[in-house]
Amino acid sequence: MNTAAIVYRSRTGTTQRYAEQIGAHLRTKGIQVVVGSVGDLDPRELAKVDFVLLGCWTNGLMVILQHPDQPWIAFAREIPALGSARVALFTTYTMRTGSMFRKMRAELGQAADVSSLELKSRDGSLSAADRAALDAFVA
Repeated sequence: MNTAAIVYRSRTGTTQRYAEQIGAHLRTKGIQVVVGSVGDLDPRELAKVDFVLLGCWTNGLMVILQHPDQPWIAFAREIPALGSARVALFTTYTMRTGSMFRKMRAELGQAADVSSLELKSRDGSLSAADRAALDAFVA
């Protein structure tokens, strides 16, 4: 059985809701899923799963200077090399995601070979397009 870890940093609950919906969808595909915040999960445990999805709310000035917040960055810097795990990113936002994904990738450095999957949501809802992208990611 495949396993997945969905790790998020949420400020208002929107990113948490999005992470939980991602997890619920992956469970329908027969994947054993753990969903938790950066404060609840041990970064070293990520090396033991097949799929890692890392998410954070979009911090910044609404339309410029988007970046992950400090607790997410601290967690990302503790992640060991993930080897064969497939890694994707997700975020929630108010106006734009801007440079968010590029900065998330930069913070991960060499620990993860992040796939091209980047999911984003304004309201924390998993769209039909998100579901299709997740299906392709875990196929």
